[in-house]
Amino acid sequence: MLNSNLIESGLVFKCILATFLMLSSGVEAAQGFVNLPKEGFANSAYTLCNTTGEFGLKESSAPNSDANNNCAITREKLLESPMNAPLEGFNMVGMMARDIPMPAPYAGTDEIVATLTDTMWRNKEKTECIYGTHILLKPAPLADGKMWQVNDIARGGFAGKPVEVAYFFKPEPDKDYGLPEAVFRVGRTFTSVKHAKGDLDLPALKAAPASNKAITNNQAAAVSDNWVNFTTDISAQDVDGTTRKMSSMLYIKSPCTAQDPVEQENAIRFRTTGQNGEHQLEITVPGLVPVGAVVEKY
Repeated sequence: MLNSNLIESGLVFKCILATFLMLSSGVEAAQGFVNLPKEGFANSAYTLCNTTGEFGLKESSAPNSDANNNCAITREKLLESPMNAPLEGFNMVGMMARDIPMPAPYAGTDEIVATLTDTMWRNKEKTECIYGTHILLKPAPLADGKMWQVNDIARGGFAGKPVEVAYFFKPEPDKDYGLPEAVFRVGRTFTSVKHAKGDLDLPALKAAPASNKAITNNQAAAVSDNWVNFTTDISAQDVDGTTRKMSSMLYIKSPCTAQDPVEQENAIRFRTTGQNGEHQLEITVPGLVPVGAVVEKY
């Protein structure tokens, strides 16, 4: 079991857990986990989730039982603690908490710009695992004086495997961190696609750049079955005025074995796509992956 060995920072973990617990309970969402086919969809590698808020350019609406609930999930156990599994029959087997440094030359006075939690739950039959991602951004200005903005979060290690995705959002704002941000779309792709006003909600497959392209302005993305890309919009101070300082809890469910998860370099990617004119940027960090998974070193 990895629980004790994987907790690298107790103070960080307690801070994140407290942040989640301070959020009040949400309304039961209808859709839940959504399948991401290995071959993508008919015309896109992506599927839409919460379509409100123009991909973070405006305030998004919380998912509820009647609307905005594609990909959204909640259950009573999650309202008790976000470290509980999103589905019945799953138990936590690994959790890591780490600071995320901003590399030179973009870092400001404080190079630590965010805190990541990377969590894994496994079912009782030891046949399926759920990987959870959450990021909390710090008010740490970059070298240009602006705050880091994260538009996309990608995870690798799922080649050849069935994948289902979901996210957990609590609608009541925390007094210190405010609301989490919704997930606007999720893709079976390595490529994050910039979304500005007037751009496609679903990037096309036609004329897509190479499958190893991290960020593109072209409104197209190729399928890559090893990767799952969540599109959101978080910043400690967003220049468009719609500040959301933390992500929802992001989930990927996929087959696994009884073996404990392993950590691989570059398995999690945070992307700034330049939605508001920012410099496009990718930061890579280690992440938990299925045993035997390969993470490409793009």
